[in-house]
Amino acid sequence: MVIRIEQIMNKLKSLFFLALFVLANTSFSLQDSVVAIVNDKVILQSDLDERMREVNLQNLSRIEFTKIKNNILDQLIEESLLDQASSRMGIRISDIDLQNRLKLIAKNKGLTVLQLKDAVEKQNISYVKYLEKLKKNMQRQELFRTQFDNRAYISDEEIESFLKSNKLPQIDARMKINEYIILDKSNKLNLSQAKIILDGIKATGLEDEEKKYPAYDIKMTILDDIQVHKLPDIYQSNLQLLDKEKFSRVFKTGKGFTMLHVLESNVLVEEYKVSHILMLTNPMEGPKEVKKRFYKIKTSVQSGESFSKYAEEFSKDKASAIKGGSLGWITKELVVENFRNVMISTKVGGVSEPFNTKFGWHILYLEDKRIKNISENIRKNQAIAILKDRKVAVAKKEWLAKLKDQAYIEYVR
Repeated sequence: MVIRIEQIMNKLKSLFFLALFVLANTSFSLQDSVVAIVNDKVILQSDLDERMREVNLQNLSRIEFTKIKNNILDQLIEESLLDQASSRMGIRISDIDLQNRLKLIAKNKGLTVLQLKDAVEKQNISYVKYLEKLKKNMQRQELFRTQFDNRAYISDEEIESFLKSNKLPQIDARMKINEYIILDKSNKLNLSQAKIILDGIKATGLEDEEKKYPAYDIKMTILDDIQVHKLPDIYQSNLQLLDKEKFSRVFKTGKGFTMLHVLESNVLVEEYKVSHILMLTNPMEGPKEVKKRFYKIKTSVQSGESFSKYAEEFSKDKASAIKGGSLGWITKELVVENFRNVMISTKVGGVSEPFNTKFGWHILYLEDKRIKNISENIRKNQAIAILKDRKVAVAKKEWLAKLKDQAYIEYVR
């Protein structure tokens, strides 16, 4: 009896949703029909037919055809649930976001947006429907990004364990290197003495140092277009961090004391050790007054005062202010354009002129520059991407299963 009542209630519920749909959609075709109800939304036969047309159905058995049809219907149900979840969470795709995505798609195809429109319509696809589908896909991507991608934390231990147990494709890191070696068969030379000689090469060149120290046999070899992973381990480790002129530190090998100078590379990036102070304008203090305060700070720092002291006291960027304004070692890609331009043009040890960005007004202090080999970073990022994809895939599957369990879904046959 209880089961019978439940069946009647479910039937009434589905009829109620159908009635709502018909009332809300006056353009609903009488020739169309509902194939599934998903909460208060419906999936139409026309939706299913349109998606089926995207699949090659030739030479299929009835069983294969039915399986594909059911899979596509389940996919449409899943998309409906995702669209409803996006709506509940207030996820919206603006016209600007849509236009930017269109430009990117067109650019990747070597087309303009108008040419993309023509290409879509030549395939007998309505451009309006194409935009609607693109917008919904973007909305679902944003839903997954906010729900999963941003929350998938990967620890250093997980990365290290993955790299040890999985062989990733070898990164094609290449360099052109000048190799300087002081041949020291007698082992009479110590590191401090070797550093004086080899550091001199940076300043005056090899020829002058050979004249200055005739008792030492200094050899220079060009390693042209060498694959970094084929170099000895000690070379690879000393090519991880270089000074701003792309010289390694001096180190000892079986041949003697060695220094490497990288002339060309596809895996080196420039890093900047930078601190800044952020100030904001207000009704009582405009750009002119803010710049005056910055010039006073700059003069004091140039006279020997600590930049970090002023950052701690005045900077509105609280995250860096507690560290004396320090942003640590960063690359130019991590900051906005105006900040990047000023950072690149500031000399090491110098304080910049006041400048503004979308965040407010700044001055920055450039403590140092260095060159970093990002081969290891690339490998770590590859590991993070793989581990993140795995975690997100599991979380998505569990979340979608829960979404389906909590939803009212009825297949209308």
